[in-house]
Order: sequence, then C-alpha cells, then structure tokens
Amino acid sequence: MRFQFDPHQPYQASAIEAVTDLFDGQPADADQLVTTFRLLPSEPALFDQDEVSGQVSLDIAAEVGAVGNNLVLDEDTILANVQRVQDRNGLESAQALADGLQFDVEMETGTGKTYVYLRTAFELAKRYRFTKFIILVPSVAIREGVKTSIDLMREHFRHLYPEINMDASVYAGERAEEVRDFASATSLQFLVMTIDSLRGDKNTRIMHQTRDKLAGLRPLDYLRATRPIVIMDEPQNMESQLAQSAVADLDPLCTLRYSATHRVTRNVVYRLDPLDAHQLGLVKTIVVSDAQELGGSAKPYVKLLGVSRDPFKASLELVCRKKDGSYAKRKVTATQGDDLEHVSGGNPAYEGNWRVSEISVEPERIELSNYGYLHVGDEIGSNQDAVFREMIRETIREHIRKELQVHARGIKVLSLFFIDKVASYLGDGVNNLDANGDFATWFDELYTEELDRQPEARDIMPVTALEARSGYFAQMKSGKGKNAVMTFKDSSGKTKADDDAYELIMRDKARLLSMDEPVRFIFSHSALREGWDNPNVFQICTLRDMASETERRQTIGRGLRLPVNQAGQRISDTGLAQLTVVASESYQAFASALQNEYQKAGVAIGFVRKQEFSRLPITVDGKETVLGAKRSAEIWDHLHRRGFINEQGEVQGSWVPEQLGFTVDLPEPYAEYEDDVINIVNACKMETIIKRKRKRVARKLNKELYAAPGFEEFWDKITQRTIYRVNFERQALVDACVNRIKTAPRIEPIRIQVTRTKMTMTRGGTKGSALGSRGANLTGSYPLPDIVAQLQEATSLTRRTIIDILTDSGRLGEFLGNPNDFIKMASTCIQEELAHVVVEGIQYEKIGGSIYELRELQEDGLEEKDRFLDQLYKVTNTGKTDFDYVVFDSAVERQFAEHLDGREDIRLFMKLPDKFRIPTPVGDYNPDWAIIKTEEGQDRLYLIRETKSSLDPTKRRPGENAKINAAIKHFEAIGVNYKVAAPDNWRL
Repeated sequence: MRFQFDPHQPYQASAIEAVTDLFDGQPADADQLVTTFRLLPSEPALFDQDEVSGQVSLDIAAEVGAVGNNLVLDEDTILANVQRVQDRNGLESAQALADGLQFDVEMETGTGKTYVYLRTAFELAKRYRFTKFIILVPSVAIREGVKTSIDLMREHFRHLYPEINMDASVYAGERAEEVRDFASATSLQFLVMTIDSLRGDKNTRIMHQTRDKLAGLRPLDYLRATRPIVIMDEPQNMESQLAQSAVADLDPLCTLRYSATHRVTRNVVYRLDPLDAHQLGLVKTIVVSDAQELGGSAKPYVKLLGVSRDPFKASLELVCRKKDGSYAKRKVTATQGDDLEHVSGGNPAYEGNWRVSEISVEPERIELSNYGYLHVGDEIGSNQDAVFREMIRETIREHIRKELQVHARGIKVLSLFFIDKVASYLGDGVNNLDANGDFATWFDELYTEELDRQPEARDIMPVTALEARSGYFAQMKSGKGKNAVMTFKDSSGKTKADDDAYELIMRDKARLLSMDEPVRFIFSHSALREGWDNPNVFQICTLRDMASETERRQTIGRGLRLPVNQAGQRISDTGLAQLTVVASESYQAFASALQNEYQKAGVAIGFVRKQEFSRLPITVDGKETVLGAKRSAEIWDHLHRRGFINEQGEVQGSWVPEQLGFTVDLPEPYAEYEDDVINIVNACKMETIIKRKRKRVARKLNKELYAAPGFEEFWDKITQRTIYRVNFERQALVDACVNRIKTAPRIEPIRIQVTRTKMTMTRGGTKGSALGSRGANLTGSYPLPDIVAQLQEATSLTRRTIIDILTDSGRLGEFLGNPNDFIKMASTCIQEELAHVVVEGIQYEKIGGSIYELRELQEDGLEEKDRFLDQLYKVTNTGKTDFDYVVFDSAVERQFAEHLDGREDIRLFMKLPDKFRIPTPVGDYNPDWAIIKTEEGQDRLYLIRETKSSLDPTKRRPGENAKINAAIKHFEAIGVNYKVAAPDNWRL
C-alpha cells in the first residue's frame, strides 16, 4: 500500500509559510553570487600553518565544485520578517534575534512534523533556490524514521514539485566520501545524520579527519562549503554545549528546529501544541484503560526502586497504611535496620521482623531479614503477573473490538506492547516461533480465549496466536559457522544491534498496515519507543511501571497519528480514531501524570495565554486575516482589568458566564467577539489542580513568636491533656453496630479491575468518561491480619465486644476474600455508631502533661517543607502568626485567615499543626485554629476555633459532629473557649 498525503492541510501550510516568509525579499537568483568560505588557522588547514600568518581565506567552494546556499538579506530584514510571522501566528514578537538565525517550530507528535519540514525545504528551493539541507537527529531511531518518511513521500513531492529533482542520503562514516556528491549536486539535497556522527574531533570522528579521496580535505569542509540549512529534528536532545558547537561547525545559513517540546526556545515562528492538535482533531482521541489491583492483599509487598550512599539509603515501594485505615502503594525511604512495619505506617503485613539488614550500592541491592537479597527493580509480594496478564487480555479484547468496528472500512488494526526484558517474551526461545516467555505464553492463551468469546472475529483475524504476534528487538548472533543462531537481546537503543532492529521495524512499517500481513500484535523493547510510530496503532500496552516523567507522553506518541485505510487515506472520524492506552495505574493517576508532563514541557494547561485570541478572524481593508498577538493581548488585558483572570492568566471566580446578565463588556473594536471570547476562556478554565514549580514556596518560620512573652503560657493552657470516660449500654452498641455492618455494601474479593475511560483534552485539562469496566477475581493464599486487634486499636472497644459484633454480623466470609477492605468497612461502621451512642455519655477530666509540647512545636517548625501557593494565604501582619504563609484546606479557611490577619483585636493566630490532636471515642481530633484575642487591653482570651462552611450541624457528617461535641467537653474541662465558626458568623 502507499500512504496518501494531503497537501491542503491549513495548519501544515501555516507552519511551512512561517519559515518561507522569514526570507521574504531574498532574490531568486542569489545562488549566482559568489560565496567565500573562510578557514581559520585554528582548524585543520590544507598546508603548513607556519608558512602563513593571520587569517587564511580559501575559496574551498570553488576548489571542490560545491554548489551552496547563498543568503543576501541582513539580520534586520529577517528580524522584521520574523516579527510579522510571529504576530500572524499569535506569538509574542521578538525584539531581537535570539542566537542568530535559529528558528523554532513547535508541532505536537503525530501532526506531520517530518512532512512539514521536508515540504518546507521544497518551498525554499522553489522560492529562493536553497537546495542543501542537513537533517540532524539525536538517535538512530529517528534517523531511520526520517529515512523511511522520505522514501514514503518521494512520489508525493515529485507530483507537487515536478520541476525539482530531489536526492536523499544517510551519512555513514565508512562512506564519508559521499559528501562530495552532496556538495556538488545542483538538485535539492537532503543529508540525514545523527548528531553523534558530527560531534567530536579528528581523534574520534571521521567527519573531522582529512581524507585522500577528498583531496586532503575533511568531510566537514565539503559540508561547510554548501552553507547548508540545518534542520534539527527533536533539538531538545541536542542542547549540550558540545552538540551546539558541532552544529556551528557546519557553518549553516540558518537552523530550523522542529519539536513538540523545545527545552530551550529561541525564535519561535509557529506553535501547534498538544491541546491545539486534539481540539482540531489532528490526532487520535486518547482512551485510558486501567488495570489495577483493588483492595490489596495482606502479604508483604516490597519493591526496590533505588539505593544511594552518604548516607546509605534505600528507596522502596511499600503498601502503606493511610490515616483513614486504607492501604495504598507509596514510595518511602529506609535506612539500614529500619522495620518495614514502622516505615509503612503500621501495615500489619510487615509484622514479624521485616527489616532492612543491609544496603549495598555495588551491587545495587538490599538484604531483607525475612527474605534475602532484593536487587534494584525487583519486587516481592506483588500480584504484578496477574495485573500484566489482565492488561494483555484487555489489549486483545480492545483490539478485537476495534477490528470488528473498522475492518469493513479497510483499516488494519495494530496493537503495541512495550516490555523491559526480552526474556519476558522469548523465555528459553530464540525467535518468534519458539518464544515461550510469560508474555508470549499468556498472549497465546488469552488470544485463543478471546477469539472463542467472539467467534465473529475469526473471519477477519489470524486463527492462531503465533500468526498474530511478532517481536521486534535488537539481535545478536550466538555460536559460529553452521551452528550460529540469531537471537534477540535487551538493549539501550543506541547500539549497532539496535540499528538492525530499527531498520527492520521501519522497513516493515508499510507492510504491517496491509491486510495481507497477519501480524496484528507487536512486542517491542522499551528502548525502541523513541522514533518509531505507526498510524494504525490503536492499542498501546506498557507491561512495566511508568516511572519516567516523560513515559506517558512518549507512550501515547507512538500511536497518536490518525489511522489510514488500505488506500493510504487518513481517517479523521473521532468515533474511530481512538488510541487506547492500557495502563497499570488508574485513569486519574495517568491523566494527572500526563498533564504534569505537558506542564513541565511548557504547554499551557489551565491558563489563558495572552495570544489565546490571536487566531480569531478579522477583515482589514477588505482582506480577511487574524487578530494577531497584539490585538489578542488587548483583549487579555481587558479581562485582567475586569478581574476575570489573574496576572498568570488563571480564570478567577468572577468568571460566571452561566449567570443571567453576565457580560465580558469588551471595548468597541472587539464587542462582536463576546461569544468567541467566552468560549475560548471556558476551554482554558482550570478544572483539575496542577502544581507548577513557580507556585512552590518554602514557608519562613517566625521563631520570635514562640519565644515571645506569654506564648508559653498560652501554649501550655491550650495543650493540657485530658482523659475521657464514656457511659453507655454495651448491648445497645453491639446491636447498632451489627445492624450497620449488615446493611453496608458487599465487600468484593481482591480483584483485577479493568476500566476503559475516554480521555478528552481541553485547555482546562483532561476530562474522562467511563466507557466500560470488568473485573477478574484474584485467587491465591495469603496470611490474614488480626482483625480483632486492628479494630480494637481503631475503636478502643474490648475484644469481647468486637468479637460479638463480628460474629453477629454474619459477614466474616467476606473478610476471608478481602481482609483489608472488610476491616476498613467494619471500622467505619463501628466508629460511626460509636459517635451516635457515646457522645451524650462522654466526660473529660484534666490531667497532667501536654498533648503537644512546645519543644516539639519548635522542632517541627524548623522542618517545614515546601508548599504550593494555591494552598497558602500570604500573611500581611507577619508578627501575628508563626509562618509568613498560612496553609489552608478550603476557601472558608482562607477567608478566616484573612479575617484574623486584618482584625486589630487579634494579637496572635495560628493554624494548628496536625500533631495537635485530642483523643475522642471516634478517633483523634485536630482543631483548626488557636487565637489570642485582646479585650480591654488584656491578652488573656484564648480561643480555639473550628471553621466550617455552615453553623448548621445537619450539613455535616455524623462523625464530624461527634468529634466537635467531644471537643466542646474537652476544652470545657481545661477552661478554653471553643466554638465552630462559619463565614456568616466567625464567632469571635
């Protein structure tokens, strides 16, 4: 089949024109002018430098017969062109050229970046007779991808530009003499090369060595003589000083830098970011299908993430106990001798002396007292095999669903598995035919099962799993002569063996799209991710943890392109063009992490940019154009003045277009754009919280406050310790708890849950809607936790009472299937019933001691960690509280902090730390605020306040009311004024 390329895509035309218009004013016959190449004595010369002093000017271009590019425009003219292009494309106008003639084009993965820069070269050749282009790439993978793209597009460009002859070659050190053909050709020339073939010196790279076959010159001299236009593909991976120096060695006419994510921006002339691409329907819709273990078993789970020295530490992933009694996997740090039960927050699964007895950095491993050695990346106690098996099943199931959906339209469906270890696929085998690793074995079993479930798919899919799957890995030869066997191996992505794997998978790109080719499922090494994609990849399954901060974006990038049918035509139907990512994390975690990746890459999510309105149409002098960056900024300024957005462009609470009578009240030139502006801002509104580095601050401790006269007396007063007694009828409590547990929702056994969620990307972030889910019970044996002891700890009830409640409930069978979830349910039920039964009978009595010593408060204050501004209120009167920022958990708390900050009769206020806890029958209670109020000139009124949105107790949960009622009696016992406060009455 042949790919069909649409030459009429408006966004691609804009990207091409953004570059070609930079040279507006360049005469078409400038190639007839003479260019002199200057060779500095500091570089390898053609003759003895002792014979010549000063600078040597040699017309190498004439000597070698080079035909080069010739630019006659000065930089001021080009800068004026840049400014016009930037304004047209809604970009901030540059006041000067950054780093000379280097121009950035930002295009999201899957939108035809390679097509755009190749066609841009044709347009530059047509308009200005620029014919020499060097395409620099950071890796072999991308080099092979570019080479394949040129081959696929050759016929397309021949049809578009019949008057232009084009040749393309790949630079190889063993064929360095071929640079002569590149330099002397009069046709349009592309030379594709990796940055590594260029960077270095005569001792490390052939590029810098003189060659007899090149008349004693270096290959580099031939390239320099052409004044090439350098096209950098993925320049963010070529930003080192050495790489930049290597590019400068080419003496380029200019450098065009194409990437989805520039690490360093220079002169940006066009931008199509990920959200633009999704909103314009230029890439597939993303669907996340998550497969994760719910409930968590009671066996100890440990994964070693890394080790470090000075001091020796181990980074572990454990199942940790959270404050609410539930369990979740979390990253923790442990030192030698640490008890994992303590490190995990009290998870009883680690009882029995699970300790880190040794930490080693060579080799990177730890020794666990109850297990032995665990190397980096290894784990024990997980159900990962079960999760991976279900991920494979889900990928097959999704694949069959998609095949049945699109087969009639002539669309071949591909699924891609990324694995970390080739052995997981091959096992003891050496090729696809005898592969017997876990992944291959599971796939074969599940493929047969799923085809049996949907027999209608047998007519359009391979009958056997062996026909349907194939692996693409780096190869190695073992044995000699006739006994030599070619097998696969793990690789880094940068070896010679990888070259062959890249070449194979690139060469097979078009074949894989053919219905005649049975292979549908591709297993590939993680190292082969970058540089390879295929438009008909509809499912991507990553059989590994997504740990890298760019993992998700790299993953979806392999399948973002719109699919093609057997005629090579792209299909943009959003109902069909969907990429399903089968992930081992929840949709929320995946979406949040993906947003963070975009955010770190500088993609504006959740912000109204000053250029947001630049592409709205406008007619000027009878000609339709766009508003441009300047007019867009005027609209932005108006929104800012009206308080709809802040200085960063975040949408404010005053933005309520859904209210009757709301108006943006745009000034006269832009009044007609009211609806457009409202729609654009709504698309930018932040709907999920995204933390940004620039919003992170470290709070400063006001040490003087703790040492101030009267503070110690105040602190001693409000932290007095009490004990409580509760009088209640035991049997009434048992009966109430039994009834509550009987009516609680059923506890499902531990299972693998697979959920398909459609991801929609907007400027406000990602939105998801569930498309379907299914579950598979996890079978196996594991030790049961001591349910009676854990419930005792959570409720303070006697063993006899707890046993009576559990046995009378009749639901202990569910405890066997999912112990942790059952304990959490039972604990919640008992605590809430306790709240009803014991509140009226509780009595507090003051005793000696403090619930939180002043010494602890001072020590904890010095250990304060970084916070984010969206959680903080900046204090105006910093002498009144212990930190320059007050942490708040709700809008009500923020309002209260501001209220206290501004009142003159409040001498001191502080948000009470989490360690300030009062024991109650329904769990510890942490009040919100401690206050010293001045009355009649005396600082003796000590107040404790709990802030809520309403004073109405019916609008609060029963457990909250129980704790509040207990707190009232506690503070009565120690003589401190305690009340609930709300915005309509702060009760001060």
